[in-house]
Amino acid sequence: MRKITDRQEAIVESEKLAAVGRIATHIAHEIRNPLVTMGGYAGRIAQLSRDTEKNSAMIQNAAAVIMKESERLEKVLSNVMDFTRPSPYIREYNNINDVITDTVDLLKNLLQERKITIKLSLSRDLPLVKSDFNQMKQVMLNLVQNAIDATVSRGEIEVATSAQEHCVDIIVRDTGSGIREDDPNRVFEPFFTTKVTGVGLGLAIVKKIVNDHGGDINVRNRPEGGTEFKISLNIPA
Repeated sequence: MRKITDRQEAIVESEKLAAVGRIATHIAHEIRNPLVTMGGYAGRIAQLSRDTEKNSAMIQNAAAVIMKESERLEKVLSNVMDFTRPSPYIREYNNINDVITDTVDLLKNLLQERKITIKLSLSRDLPLVKSDFNQMKQVMLNLVQNAIDATVSRGEIEVATSAQEHCVDIIVRDTGSGIREDDPNRVFEPFFTTKVTGVGLGLAIVKKIVNDHGGDINVRNRPEGGTEFKISLNIPA
C-alpha cells in the first residue's frame, strides 16, 4: 500500500510539473513577440533621438508601438493571474438584466465603430440570482466582446434572458463565422484560442466564474451561422 501511495503521489507531482511546463511554454511564447518588438523599437528610438527635431514623428510612432505592446503584455499576465488565483466573490442578490445593460453601455462605442447591431431580449420580472455583480459583468464583457470580434460589419448580436423553473438562462448569439471545431466547447479549455493575438484564457476565466457560481455554460454553432453561448444560473431556493 505504501508503494502504491508513493507511486500515486509521484504521478500527481509529475502531472503538476507537466502542467506548469505547458503554462510556462505558452506564456513564454505569448510574451516573446511583443518583447522582441519593444526591443527593436526602443533601439530605433535611441538612433532617431540623435536628431529629435527631424525624426520627431518617427520617434512618436515608435513610442506608441512600445506602449501598445506593453499593454498587450500586461493583458497576458493579467489573464494568467485571473485564471490561477482564487477570486474573492461578493455574493449579493442581483438582477442579471442590470449586469447585461451595464455591459452593453460600456461597449456601445465599439459596437457603433464596428457597425454591429445589438438586440436585448431581456425577460421582465427575472428572479434575482445570488452572484458577484462585477464578476458576472466580466463574464458578459468577455462573451459580448468575443461576439463583436466574430461578427462582421452590419451583423447582429443578441443577448437574451429567461427564467426557468430552477434557473435563470443567459444567451449570447452572434451572426459570425461560428467555431471551426468538432467540439465547440473546446474554446473553454485554458490556452485554446483561434485568434492570432489571443491568449486563450478569456473563455476559460468565464467558465471558471460561472462554475464558481454553481452554474453551467455551453456553446454551440447555430444552424443559420454564428455561435450561441448559454449560461444557466441557479435560482436561490
